[in-house]
Amino acid sequence: MIKKILIIRLSSIGDVMHCTPVAKALKTTWPDCHITWLVGEVCAELIKYNPYVDEYIVWSRERFEKYCRNYEFKEAWSMWQELMKRLSVLDFYAVLDIHGLFLTGLIASKIKAERRIGLKDAKELNFIFMGETVKPSGRHMTKRYMSILQPFGIVTNSDDMTLIVPNYAQRFAAKILSQAGIAADDKVVVLVPGTTWSTKNWPTEFFAETANLIEKDFKIVLCGGQSEIELGRKIESKVHCSVINTIGQTDLLEMAAILQCASVVVAGDTGPLHMAAALKLSTVVIFGPSDPECYKPLGSNSITLFYQQKCSFCHKQKCPTGKNDCMKKVRPGEVAAAIYKLVGV
Repeated sequence: MIKKILIIRLSSIGDVMHCTPVAKALKTTWPDCHITWLVGEVCAELIKYNPYVDEYIVWSRERFEKYCRNYEFKEAWSMWQELMKRLSVLDFYAVLDIHGLFLTGLIASKIKAERRIGLKDAKELNFIFMGETVKPSGRHMTKRYMSILQPFGIVTNSDDMTLIVPNYAQRFAAKILSQAGIAADDKVVVLVPGTTWSTKNWPTEFFAETANLIEKDFKIVLCGGQSEIELGRKIESKVHCSVINTIGQTDLLEMAAILQCASVVVAGDTGPLHMAAALKLSTVVIFGPSDPECYKPLGSNSITLFYQQKCSFCHKQKCPTGKNDCMKKVRPGEVAAAIYKLVGV
């Protein structure tokens, strides 16, 4: 009998990428299993072409919670009913709630399944909805999420993430870079200046100074989403060299295709960093409030830079000291040196 398995991980970009080894391990162990993934609107692109995922269901937690915050309960209830209707016709051997919230636990509890498995240290009383909980092993997020396979007796040393860049995105990247005068044999450094938290953002003037330090040997591209457009403009205003600014001009997979053209990607702890890691690209990563032992790219082609403070790895969106020194103490010269080290120039 085919094992049908539902993975619940709605967001964010990095976490969805860190969950992809779970799908791969399940398919490797049980090639004929059927994997469905419940995912948010933003991250759906990331698993759309994943060969280890048979089906995905898109549901926006962010929009649902926004309706609730704004007392738009009719709209929220409509979203909930729509999801319940979609899930009511499905049944699963197991539901794996890797997101681990009260909301995702409640969703899991409404699904027909023989087993509901979650992580023991999940938030918001998620465990009350689970039939089984697993103590995470390992500090890195990929290892943590892979722990959910323990009840199946699945053991694997592979923590490779999966991100497939489709042809349309590759054509887009080739066109935009060609129009900017970048040749196939040019060395390219992609700078990703934005993150979801201001505390994880490296100063824009440091990105600009890094660009100035490496411009004689590299073509420089800026990547990011709509919310980082102003950061890109600030960098452009401070550089003494030419940069290709693609911030806000791509969808996620088009951005992945641009990242794929990079000799090195420079970023903080943000979604595009983990996309670059999934693509096995060389990365220079600046860490501050988040712990590199949990979030850094795995592999030898990544250099992690951070300066430990008394309050380091606070994982807070507002700096406890108000200075954000953990990020500011990493200097542009160090980042430039790391870029050259990875490329061997």
